[in-house]
Amino acid sequence: MTLEFSEHSETSTGGAQLTSGLVATIDRYFDAAPRPDADAVEVGAFTLFVSRTPWSYYARPSLHGDLPIESTDLELLAAACRKHGVDLSVEWVHEVRPELREAARAYGLSCEEHALMAATADQVRAQAVPGVTLRVVEPDDDALLAGRAIAEVSFGFGGTAVGEPGVVERDAALARISPEMAEHLRYRARSGLTVTVVAETADEGVVAAGSYQPMGPTAEVLAVATLPSARRRGIAAALSARLAQHAHGAGVETAVLSAQDADVVRVYERAGFTAVGTVHAAEPGQD
Repeated sequence: MTLEFSEHSETSTGGAQLTSGLVATIDRYFDAAPRPDADAVEVGAFTLFVSRTPWSYYARPSLHGDLPIESTDLELLAAACRKHGVDLSVEWVHEVRPELREAARAYGLSCEEHALMAATADQVRAQAVPGVTLRVVEPDDDALLAGRAIAEVSFGFGGTAVGEPGVVERDAALARISPEMAEHLRYRARSGLTVTVVAETADEGVVAAGSYQPMGPTAEVLAVATLPSARRRGIAAALSARLAQHAHGAGVETAVLSAQDADVVRVYERAGFTAVGTVHAAEPGQD
């Protein structure tokens, strides 16, 4: 199944223009979001974000470039990555730079694609899950770190299927979080760069978490993760909706996110998100 969404599938010219404008706005957000934590290095057709934090970042097409990107541009980027001691990793919005997928493949990179989805305030559908409480966590709340641990467990057990990993694995992952990462997470929360919402039950504590990162009129909802033992209860959809609602309440106009496959797309659709495009990620040696 392809997750691509073409603006030309709109039924009217006005609808296509609206989608195109939204995708352009999202693309500008993706350029702005890494800048508080990274040095932006211009490398020909690309902007390389060199992290100053425990996170690793990536390169993306420069907002200022207007020529088609070719494999020779990727050669320059790879050299810059080696110079700065970072891995070659490229992310982009397909509708903005459709030629980059073939250029990346020609250069020998492996490409992944994910559905790009968005929701405005009137599209989000609030949801409740029996026995589950959703709340925004404060910077000094230990639930903030539990959310990071849940992401490690959940993404290590991919998909949406129910599985055995649960609170024991969460607590083990929590113990592995470095002091540097813990401080970075708290710093971003204190500065308003990241807002985290957790889902809790009375018996198990935090069983799911997610965040959003606001930048101007746009915020990305990301790292929505549920312990495999707590899946298939509607928690991820409820969490995604709560994150989007909180972002909209803080002045964000559009919440965006990416979905790795059709099953995850359906989860986010239940929260009110709709597909508006495709995002790609390319790295060496993933095939």
